[in-house]
Amino acid sequence: MDTTGQLQGKRIAVTRAAERAEGLAAALSSEGAEVLVCPTIAYAPPDDPDRLEAALERLDQYDWIIFTSVAAVDTLARYQALPPPLHVRVAAVGKATAAAIESRGGRVDLLPAQQNAEGLLAELRNVAGQRFLLPVSDIARDTLAVGLREREALVDVVTAYRTVPGPGVRDLIDPLCRRAIDAVVFSSPSTLRYLIDGMEQFGIARSVARALFDGVALIAIGPTTAQALRDEGLSVAAQAPNPAVEGVAEAVCAGLNDVGARLRRAHGQ
Repeated sequence: MDTTGQLQGKRIAVTRAAERAEGLAAALSSEGAEVLVCPTIAYAPPDDPDRLEAALERLDQYDWIIFTSVAAVDTLARYQALPPPLHVRVAAVGKATAAAIESRGGRVDLLPAQQNAEGLLAELRNVAGQRFLLPVSDIARDTLAVGLREREALVDVVTAYRTVPGPGVRDLIDPLCRRAIDAVVFSSPSTLRYLIDGMEQFGIARSVARALFDGVALIAIGPTTAQALRDEGLSVAAQAPNPAVEGVAEAVCAGLNDVGARLRRAHGQ
């Protein structure tokens, strides 16, 4: 999809963690958008790193490491666990995660066509008896671990980092109240949850918060995030076809077009 010019004059808020927002912000800006980076999440070390450190000490005992986020890659890089021993295969949930692994001297043995946990499971078939290490967030879904264990794999899930509220809620409230936001990009269910929870802490009830999103194109990076928006009673203007920067930019354009068309119909135009 050619996005050239479609974002000219649009103001778009990106809620992902600050260290992960640069690429998307640059892509949207290059198409004419004014981008507000308002990180509603941030990353912090685990409360107790002992299990992670113990797993990394026996890294050579694993058959696979599966990375489901760039933040997990960053953590293992800080522990100098990349690249892993040659016999340990590496899977990445998506292109951004794969690029982060390779930029740190690692290799990627599996990058699924469908860039999510379900896609990884679809391509990890004969895994009985194989040992997997999953370094994840403290609030990660258990879809991957459960699916692998159902196939008789041996799975160690360790908390590599914590997902915590970010500082961007305050920066987003004012333009939302002024109706000065055209689209908001949500990169995970937690970016939405911490935004709504943060608005409540600033005295904005959930019902009022939902009303502030009327006429705003809400963009979901994937199906789990889209469902979180619906569960909150919000409409999804578009879901990215994939979580890469290009896929999210495509969804922003589609979502803005969808909201614009709905507003025109509502006004009889």
